[in-house]
Amino acid sequence: MSSYSVIGCGYVGSFVAASMKNQGHYVVGTTRTSQRFAELRNVVNEPISLDLAQQDCDFSFLEDQHGLLISVAPTQNGDGYQGVFSNGIRNLARALRCRQSTHQLHVTYISSAGVYGDQQGELVTEDSPVDCLNPVNAMLVEAENVLLTIDRPDTSICVLRLGGIYGPGRDMVSMIKQAAGESIPKNGNDIPAWSGIFDITNGVSFAFNNQLVGIYNLVDDMQLSRRQLSNEICDIDGLPPVIWANENAPGARSMNAKVTNDKIKTKGFRLSSPSMLMPTLV
Repeated sequence: MSSYSVIGCGYVGSFVAASMKNQGHYVVGTTRTSQRFAELRNVVNEPISLDLAQQDCDFSFLEDQHGLLISVAPTQNGDGYQGVFSNGIRNLARALRCRQSTHQLHVTYISSAGVYGDQQGELVTEDSPVDCLNPVNAMLVEAENVLLTIDRPDTSICVLRLGGIYGPGRDMVSMIKQAAGESIPKNGNDIPAWSGIFDITNGVSFAFNNQLVGIYNLVDDMQLSRRQLSNEICDIDGLPPVIWANENAPGARSMNAKVTNDKIKTKGFRLSSPSMLMPTLV
């Protein structure tokens, strides 16, 4: 039995942890909150309380792991980007560099396709420039680079850039229907990227099993603007359209790009959910 750790058992991390446990791995899962710690007992084999931003973190559990998923985020109110993506990731990278064990460890880091920023709706790949002018994107890219530059022959690093996440509990189609006829202060002309939770879960497993290294866009095939997507959804039920703004608010973090997933597909990965508009394939 191999050991697999999930640092950050939120929405994505919990799905991955449950999947890895079902596959027969011994799963360690971490959380920052006491409430979530109790809930984790039903998801993982071994829950651990861990706050990456704290300097005195105990990372000893990493010594005997074969795989590691890093799926961290700031609190819901948007605070803590600096603590999580700068201080926290640096603390973790330091611990990974200083591991005593020399057996192979595969690390998957969950990042965001939002780092591409506003590309005027053009097609982007993993080699396309990223937006480091926005301070949040700059921190996200820095976190990727801190992990990717861990120089140990026994440690391989894969970065998965996700789009907006949909799945159970995050029914984006229903949410868009609820906004029918409403004014939404986001640019309807922007093209966001999307990722289904089951494809994310399968993608993390695929990265681990195939020992992927480097950056991969783990997004679905849909490349519609917000307005195009909401119009399709509302038209089906004869609902009035969502009323989107035609520009972004000054200083707002925005993404407008057609993000390609060709790279991970060429490795053999297949989507179970090509878009939120299509049934999940079994």
